[in-house]
Amino acid sequence: MVTEKIILQNPERFAGEYTISKEKLTGAIEKAADKLESQIPRFKEAFAATCSVNYKYPKTVNNNWICGMHTGTFLLAYELTGNKKFREVVESHLPTYKQRLDKKIAMEDHDVGFVFSPSCVAAYKALGDENARQVALDAAEHLYNFSYSKKGGFILRVASQQHKPEYCRTMMDTLMNAPLLFWAGQEAGRQEYIDAAMSQNKITEQYLIREDASSNHHYQFELETHKPLHGVTWQGFSDDSCWSRGHAWGVYGFPIAYSYSKEPYLVDVHKDITYYMLNHLPADLIPYWDLVFVDGDQPRDSSAGVVSVCGMDEMCKYLPDDAPQKQIFQNASARMLEAVIDNCTGDIGREYDGLICHVTAALPQRQGIDECAIYGDYFYLEALCRMVKPDWKRYW
Repeated sequence: MVTEKIILQNPERFAGEYTISKEKLTGAIEKAADKLESQIPRFKEAFAATCSVNYKYPKTVNNNWICGMHTGTFLLAYELTGNKKFREVVESHLPTYKQRLDKKIAMEDHDVGFVFSPSCVAAYKALGDENARQVALDAAEHLYNFSYSKKGGFILRVASQQHKPEYCRTMMDTLMNAPLLFWAGQEAGRQEYIDAAMSQNKITEQYLIREDASSNHHYQFELETHKPLHGVTWQGFSDDSCWSRGHAWGVYGFPIAYSYSKEPYLVDVHKDITYYMLNHLPADLIPYWDLVFVDGDQPRDSSAGVVSVCGMDEMCKYLPDDAPQKQIFQNASARMLEAVIDNCTGDIGREYDGLICHVTAALPQRQGIDECAIYGDYFYLEALCRMVKPDWKRYW
């Protein structure tokens, strides 16, 4: 838990007022839409694997944690362009979510929110699809009943205790799964869902956010008592470092929780962890895969950058104009998104499937290092959508 206020180093870096030109934003959207449209023949009735292999997305079925964001990418493209081909892909994907829920395919962990929020909740919000609404409500009920620990007050990383039965754990990523419970609780009048989502945020703030506003990737608890033990990492550099994308889930997840709850502590913790992230950006503003690195030849993770852009923009919607962090967040989000446009969407000497490149999925596991990933594509398009459509209706 943060016990001290974090100071933004070199505040002049994000001072003044900064915007991305309309021409650059329009060009970035057109380029992304063209690339995504070229992939429709492959993915109208299929899904991409978690990350690219040699910059190409393998095909799979609706069975992994990023499938919802794959569908969401096509829905964002439809909202940005009006091209009905993108909507047709979304509509062809939607029946597979009910099938996945009914057959309980990869439904035993915290990522149910990642699967159903940017697909089914999104299709209801953007397209008015009532069937998608019901599937999303049923998925939220499954997440609450199967993965939420009333004893611990958090969503379990893996509800089944086949793996590492000596402890249980929760993680930063789960802040982006909790919004499914917030939405369903509000939509269906289920206060217990809202309470569970708020408890997840409170536990995260209490145990996963360190005193210096860095974050643990996971936090472990005793299996029987749920007594807190210690933080660990899986995809980060070390147990004491700060994995970039995990931290970015907090930069976005806490503002979403604030939008539902208006709990003041969420503003404070968000300011501190976001300042920590900004203090650990390299000169070109593309995060390294772990925030322990600020220069050198380590791989980058542009997806952590675009997730953070969305989070800063989201919090700015609720901050008063005189809040000291508001102008900083506005400038930082514009500069970081422009850095991705300039450095992660161009020629890298070979063709690549992703809308952005220089994403690192899991370096310690040697997975997706300096590749593309659907979640990077999704949050890149969401960031662009936020910049050109300030009144866009968030999917989460």
